[in-house]
Amino acid sequence: MVPLTQRRAGILRLVVHEYVETAVPVGSKAIRDKYDLPASPATIRNEMQALEGEGLLTHPHTSAGRVPSDEGYRFFVESLMGQVDLTVDEKATIRHQFFQSAPELDEWLNLAAALLARSLGLLAIVAPPRARELRVRQVQLIGLQELMALMIVVLQEARVLKQLVTLPEGTNTADFPALSNRVNEQLAGMSSRELDREPDPEDPLERSVVSTLRRVMHDEMLRDIDPRIDGISGVLSQPEFQADQREALNVMSLVDRHALEQVVPVEALEGSGVRVVIGSENRADELQHCTVVMASYGFASEPTGFVGVLGPTRMPYERTVASVGYMSTLLQEMMDRVYG
Repeated sequence: MVPLTQRRAGILRLVVHEYVETAVPVGSKAIRDKYDLPASPATIRNEMQALEGEGLLTHPHTSAGRVPSDEGYRFFVESLMGQVDLTVDEKATIRHQFFQSAPELDEWLNLAAALLARSLGLLAIVAPPRARELRVRQVQLIGLQELMALMIVVLQEARVLKQLVTLPEGTNTADFPALSNRVNEQLAGMSSRELDREPDPEDPLERSVVSTLRRVMHDEMLRDIDPRIDGISGVLSQPEFQADQREALNVMSLVDRHALEQVVPVEALEGSGVRVVIGSENRADELQHCTVVMASYGFASEPTGFVGVLGPTRMPYERTVASVGYMSTLLQEMMDRVYG
């Protein structure tokens, strides 16, 4: 593509902003009048025709105005948008809500999805990191009844497991702190497979704790943790989905099936930073008129969790990219702080 002149680039930027704001195809006179451009409507119209010839704008047959094409949005994101960020106040408000929440990954996933959906009016998808193995970080026992205790297991993979433990006859709850320390010294950092190879302790109480620990870790390995999805009503209210309910149903069906490998391709998450997949760049047929904005977070060796937003290609790219980027950074910070 031939580099755009400064005037054409400026007109493309204005067309993107105007169309995102109004959802109405943009005409040359509307651009000139609203932004007081120092050019005649005829000149602006000629420049818009040139942008259409470059494949950056398209001309809906039912309207005299033009709208950005997928290539136009791509050019805008890569060459015209520049560095984007949330305001200091917006960041402070988000951080405050996270630090007020419980220090658990499940709580953060729900909060991240809700905040993104509410602030952008788009569909938010936040998935937890997936580790190949789960490892013990800390075990704690809390006495409940004479022969029953609550075992809290904190995993290195940012999960907290809770399980009731049946206690042997004659158990003294005063022994719990020393037992927890002993178990943590011996088992901290072990994976589920390594724990299986450990010999059974001779002490009946410790043996009961280790046996329960093995079981809950096995169960957790087999458990599928669904991503948090929020904002369905918001994204369905977008004009594109209001006008084509069949397309809306197709998109929602894809999300409902949790076909995340189609919505968020793994290769798109490789590396750092925010990824933007626009329209025809999506692999799924259902997403050919949608944009997915995503960023990864997780463990240093396996950043397999992701924060994603899905909506029509007509979306506020600056704010969406800034919001997704900050949310992934904050989730990473929270994980490093609590589980690092």
